[in-house]
Amino acid sequence: MNFVVLWRAGSSSPELVTRQARTIKADAVRMIVLGHCLASDTQLTEGLSVVSRTRQPHPVLSGWPGCYSLVVLLPDGVVLLTDPVGQFPVYSTAAADGTWFSSSAVELAARENIGVDHVRLATGIACSDVLDIMDNHTAFTEVRRLPPGHVVNVDATGIEMKPVGSVSIDRGTRFEDAAERLRSALLKSVESRVATAPVITGDFSGGIDSSVLMFLSMRAGAEVSGFTFHHSAAETDDLRWARRYAALAPELTHHLVPSTQDDLPYMNLVASEDEPHPSSLGVGSTRSRLRMAAEQGSTLHLVGEGGDVVASAPPTYLADLVRHGEVSALWTHCMRWARVRQCSPLALLRRAMYVATTPRRQALLSLAAAVERASPADDTLPWPNKAIRHWGSPQAEWLTRRARADLAAQLRSRADTPTDDIGVADAVTLSLLRMQVMTQRAVRDAGMEFGIEVHAPYLDTEVVQACLALPAYRRAGLAGPKPLLRAALTGLVPRAVLDRPTKGDYTSSSYRGVRQAAPALRELLRESAAADHGIVDPVPVRATLERAVQGLPVPWSKLDQVFAVELWLRALSRKVSGV
Repeated sequence: MNFVVLWRAGSSSPELVTRQARTIKADAVRMIVLGHCLASDTQLTEGLSVVSRTRQPHPVLSGWPGCYSLVVLLPDGVVLLTDPVGQFPVYSTAAADGTWFSSSAVELAARENIGVDHVRLATGIACSDVLDIMDNHTAFTEVRRLPPGHVVNVDATGIEMKPVGSVSIDRGTRFEDAAERLRSALLKSVESRVATAPVITGDFSGGIDSSVLMFLSMRAGAEVSGFTFHHSAAETDDLRWARRYAALAPELTHHLVPSTQDDLPYMNLVASEDEPHPSSLGVGSTRSRLRMAAEQGSTLHLVGEGGDVVASAPPTYLADLVRHGEVSALWTHCMRWARVRQCSPLALLRRAMYVATTPRRQALLSLAAAVERASPADDTLPWPNKAIRHWGSPQAEWLTRRARADLAAQLRSRADTPTDDIGVADAVTLSLLRMQVMTQRAVRDAGMEFGIEVHAPYLDTEVVQACLALPAYRRAGLAGPKPLLRAALTGLVPRAVLDRPTKGDYTSSSYRGVRQAAPALRELLRESAAADHGIVDPVPVRATLERAVQGLPVPWSKLDQVFAVELWLRALSRKVSGV
């Protein structure tokens, strides 16, 4: 799905330069649909007729199931509606006599010969989990992402933006209301997909999120095939749970996808498209499932991406219990986590109080200082310090001195910028959501290889809004994982599916993959494009790589990001040079 639109100042109409996307027409008005909009063309055409008169796509065209952005090309301007979740971003940049809009940041950068943003790339390596540190900057200096959940009006008078339907957290939301809203949203998401594709395939890992989608699809009347990836050498915990759930649904066609060496992380060193992201290095097992799904004739595949983020609460919610004076609940939750993580409840309590009483501005200034002096990330920190936090330790020792100085300056500037007054755990959740949509983008790209549309219902707009309307500290529960999801779906799927107490661990695959790919990874660092750009110092990165090869603990996501940046810069260079 791709489009490029040019609006020239003083022109009579916008110019659609390229298009590979769903397009709707009504009279003299055209609309590009970017993403997963589960309304029919007829329904969208009727809505577009209204928008052609009002120039307001919200709420006329924003209430359909799915997640999508819209670009309305009027005779005298452009109106854009950006999806609130950020799954399907729209980018813009200035042209010599107007403004470009596109679903591809790379496309815009190439058209205007725009260079890469070194600070943005350094941010992704050192501290990608800091929410909105770069606002809506992209990996290119003069290309911006339009803010999610906004209506953007473009005409001869200029560009006007206003927020509509954005993801918002409401402390007044009752748990029961959020659960009912989630129930309705998930049912609608799945049933709308089944209506358009009565044969559904999907991941069936044995985890709660993917299993729920399979059972809801069967409930909606779909013919369902679930695919479980497993290591051939041993029966994993995931496989045992998947088999148990499959036995509860004889109508489910259950496929086992055996692993091969090619499925390991790092075996397919391919760059992501618009922005470097570590998920592009680890989609081997996903590609194997999709390949088998394609062999079964699938055109629509469901995945559980996003369920952990929107239906759970990060452990940092303990700090928000402190902030809201929930003393009794705080101690009860500290006792629970102490049993699970085998640590002291007092250590949890002290850490929660420290984070709760540290203003975001102070935390950002401390982070800037740590980045500037290249403080090494401490892998020996106790679990409470790692889990209850504004953000993780920066991996700043991998950056060059200039990159550290620029990143520290950016952090200090953000410290003085007013932000919304949301909970610490809510900020962590929104940061995780931003990273999750990037992961889903890599999964969708993998699906395109096999002619399959890959959908993530947990990242649908209404589902995300239903979950995140409830503050994170009220999504946490003591009885088991994901209490909001259990409350929403009780009676719709087997209770056993909602009560799985464990979660799969795939770290061993990373160690096996990095050992197999070590020669290629060493070669990337030997002639590093990121070093040539003045971003990365390869020497400490190489030391971390060797630790990983030896099976020692390493910050996997940040190490993956270094190689993602490296591959992305090399691919970008080839595109620019035409090689």
